[in-house]
Amino acid sequence: MSDQYLMETIVYGSKVLNDLYMHGFIESCNEKVFLAFTKALQECSKMHYELYKAMENAKFYTCKNALESKIKQTKDKIDAEIQKQKGKEK
Repeated sequence: MSDQYLMETIVYGSKVLNDLYMHGFIESCNEKVFLAFTKALQECSKMHYELYKAMENAKFYTCKNALESKIKQTKDKIDAEIQKQKGKEK
């Protein structure tokens, strides 16, 4: 197995784990559980970030900034959909 495949597999696993921790965090029933899931989510998110940085340094993953025009286009589309939904509610 290649290093890239192994890292991609670990990143996928950390995404799944982050999702589970997030749901535990959101749906926690008391403060002790809430704090436990908060800590677990923070630690797992940090690990996930560090994995992406390692993949980027190994040239397995490249991060590109979105073009400002694409961001505006997406924002305008979402704003239009929100306005459309608000019009239906009246």
